[in-house]
Amino acid sequence: MILATALLAFGCSEVEGLPPFDKESTRVSAGRDDPSAGRLGGEIRAPKGASTIRLQATCVTSSPDSRAVIEPDSDGADVLWEAGDVIRVQFLKDGICYFGDLVTEEGGTSTAEFTTDDDILGGSDYIFFAPCYKKFWETNPLTGKRNFGLELPAAQIAVGDGVMAGSNLAFARSDSFEDGMSLTFTNLPALLRFSLAGDIASEVKEVTLRTTSWIAGDVIIYDAGGYPDFHPGSGGVMRTSITLSGDFEAGKEYHIALWPRELNGFEMEFSDGNGNYSVLRSTKRITLGKSVVTDIGEINLGSVFRGLGDISTDPIKYVSATEGTKPVSIAVVPDGFTLAELPMYESLAKSALDLLFDTEPYKTYKNRFNAWILKVASRESGASVTDGNGNVTTAVDNHFGTRWGADSYGDMVADQEIVYDFVAGNCPDITSGVHPIDEVPVVVIVNDHRYGGRAFISWGGRSYCICPWAFYSGGSILWRFPSIVPLSDSDLNGGYRELTEDELSIIKWSVGDWRNIVVHEFGHSFARLHDEYWGSQPTTANAYNITYWQSWPVPFGLNISGSYSTTPWDEFLNRKSELETLDPRYSRIGKYQGAGDLFGAWRSEMVSCMIDNRLYYNAWSRYLIAKRIMTLSGDLSQFNFNYWLERDVTIDPLRDTPETRADLDRSVRYYYIYPHDQEEYLPPDAPVGFIEDDYIYVRTD
Repeated sequence: MILATALLAFGCSEVEGLPPFDKESTRVSAGRDDPSAGRLGGEIRAPKGASTIRLQATCVTSSPDSRAVIEPDSDGADVLWEAGDVIRVQFLKDGICYFGDLVTEEGGTSTAEFTTDDDILGGSDYIFFAPCYKKFWETNPLTGKRNFGLELPAAQIAVGDGVMAGSNLAFARSDSFEDGMSLTFTNLPALLRFSLAGDIASEVKEVTLRTTSWIAGDVIIYDAGGYPDFHPGSGGVMRTSITLSGDFEAGKEYHIALWPRELNGFEMEFSDGNGNYSVLRSTKRITLGKSVVTDIGEINLGSVFRGLGDISTDPIKYVSATEGTKPVSIAVVPDGFTLAELPMYESLAKSALDLLFDTEPYKTYKNRFNAWILKVASRESGASVTDGNGNVTTAVDNHFGTRWGADSYGDMVADQEIVYDFVAGNCPDITSGVHPIDEVPVVVIVNDHRYGGRAFISWGGRSYCICPWAFYSGGSILWRFPSIVPLSDSDLNGGYRELTEDELSIIKWSVGDWRNIVVHEFGHSFARLHDEYWGSQPTTANAYNITYWQSWPVPFGLNISGSYSTTPWDEFLNRKSELETLDPRYSRIGKYQGAGDLFGAWRSEMVSCMIDNRLYYNAWSRYLIAKRIMTLSGDLSQFNFNYWLERDVTIDPLRDTPETRADLDRSVRYYYIYPHDQEEYLPPDAPVGFIEDDYIYVRTD
């Protein structure tokens, strides 16, 4: 059966040669503009003034997109203005957005005088960039604040004891502007500093930094309390690696400019351009801050290039069971990761499992699980592209054949027999006879940037799900609760209405990343849960199909009902008063119309992970998950309502814990994912109710 939907702790094996990160982070200064940048957005060039306006500009931190020279000093670095540097200023005046350019004739100092003939006086809300924003600017319709699209290049030039021109961007803000005023710029990117040592240092032509977080490419910044905040650019390209190219010399310091991130391990590849290279890895956690130089010190490459080093493909037992008659087994596998990318996959797999086991009830029952990270290399990175109807238009030579449409993932699929055969032959809990393949859910992490998620579930328990990690390069995603709700939960013909903002403020916005998709998809493939959202078009559910799925040897969809009068969670409803006396959050249990991507079906709570990917399963789903865990661990005889109740954790992190609530600032630019409006997805030309080999094909977003 197929179902579908739409984040990291890290760890790679540390290789000798990459220095520890115990260097003190230091601040740096800078700025540089592109004088040819023209007007963008709806701004208007400020008119020429009667006199030259002066600005004393001081850089106190480092920025990308600059030709400026970096001079290391005892405190870290000075970034110097150069003659011809340009500052772009944008401001508001009489309700109109104007811009102007200021230019300096000075160079070689961190403070310089900039002048302009543009009339930039008498306005308000001044924002300065050096160099100017490269992509676009726009006004956020919700907040009125200005957003700026910026790009940090993933291909940078190595400059000994310096930083590449065009890789340092500085920012300043002022409520007003006066002739001759002073302004201090701070840099937006971070700088990673290193030097090389060893006999082959002078042979190096490229240094590539690889991470599991986006560090280059398109971002949007918006003015947050006078200082910009970063978010992935909508529709832009984010990069998880940066390549520094040029002639390297031992003893000189080099800088990689990157967007501020926290890196939980990374790798660096050093190449001579002729096929010889060394790859060094670190599991160290470092925080790369805005306008901060982080020095990782000297990297001794030795006398020969060492290739990839030892990349093991042995299974990793990341979570070990300490309770139960036998462990509950999970297998994670990669697709579209080359041999060189397997350490990155390992970090991603650990991160996804960390989030899964930080979500209830998996967190409570974690000591009953074995979680295996299996490894196999693909010949090429990524997944194949289809036309949306299953026909491959761009082939990628990956191991498990994952593929789906460029604009739709209704036909997202892998070669399931290859998946199951590989897991059956490589998962120690299967090869040792603890479990058959039918009892080991498989998570396929795909090295692809397209949004998606899908689970395939059979009647006897066999299942796998597909979760691409690189959508927005692992950046933030926002899922909103469906906007159309029924007027009556009991009346199928009662009509529909828009969700109010007050209701939404109680439900909250679900914000996360690709790992939330893993938690949702695992809800399908392991816990056998159906989707609990619904489309915006009134459609009556097929109660027969729901009943059929629920009658499978390993039931599917017990979290929804095709009947209002009788539901699988009637015991919970009958004991609701008792439950509420123990915890008022159990008052959320009820009968809510809308589930399984349809109206005319019911769910047990207003909101849950199977609706908007939040890290919260409703109470009835938590019961089903716990029962599945106890079944697979061989201890179902211990399980009953009271056993579950004693261990149940009712907290929804979005609604119940103040420090983790997602009271979303509407000015944040996330990619928005809404539950789709299409009907149940079926294979092309399939009749209504089509079932093939006891697999159901259901599409979710």
